[in-house]
Amino acid sequence: MTSRGSLAYYLAAWVCGCFFMALAFWFEMQFSRSASLQGTFQSVSFLGFCFFGLIFGAVPALLFGWVLRRVMKLVHLEIIWVWVAAGAALAALLIWSLGELGHVLQNPRTLPYSALPIWPFLVVGPLAMLEGSLWATLPAGAVTAAVLFAVHTAFEEKADTQQ
Repeated sequence: MTSRGSLAYYLAAWVCGCFFMALAFWFEMQFSRSASLQGTFQSVSFLGFCFFGLIFGAVPALLFGWVLRRVMKLVHLEIIWVWVAAGAALAALLIWSLGELGHVLQNPRTLPYSALPIWPFLVVGPLAMLEGSLWATLPAGAVTAAVLFAVHTAFEEKADTQQ
């Protein structure tokens, strides 16, 4: 493992981020009055949401972790509340932008250009999240950022003492 804990950080971004987003989506589906959300995902259990969340949320979760770490290094603030607020905002922005990209890629005119193998793994999860409420991404991004802050600071302190 690297001295800065990159493997642990990005594994936490993937697993925890996808779990918290699946949990937020599941809660949104359970308490939503949206008929399209109830009809589409009615027979999927919470474990199914977690499984598909890990598959279709891997690329967005890793992108979230990478951008969050870069932004926090840029602003030089090692405060958990800053990470939580930035994580909530970044999650909503990332899901919205990737979901809008997914809407563009669903257009039959752009379909031949979107046949790259990464596109489904980049936009299917955010498209599903946009079927519900974008507000469900805020707590998921905040809790994921808190976990990533804990992983980041644990390895930063360890690396600083070794030098």
